[in-house]
Amino acid sequence: MDYKKGVIIMFFCKKDCLCKLLESYEGQDISIRTKSGDIIEGELENVNCCAVQILEEDLISPFLERRITVVRCEAIESFSVILP
Repeated sequence: MDYKKGVIIMFFCKKDCLCKLLESYEGQDISIRTKSGDIIEGELENVNCCAVQILEEDLISPFLERRITVVRCEAIESFSVILP
């Protein structure tokens, strides 16, 4: 990796505090609202400084198979944790 590119990535990672907060909820059920208004619900699989991975469960109606959705951290407006 180019040194300058690495510095830019590290700077971006440090300033995105929402993804830092999400890291502590890995493995839990969450609901994320994106800046475009989409709502994604599922289990938070992985968080890094660029994106989050959410495992969405399958639905019966309309039929949707189980899938992983990746969302950029900068596209997340808010999130909530579904309590057990």
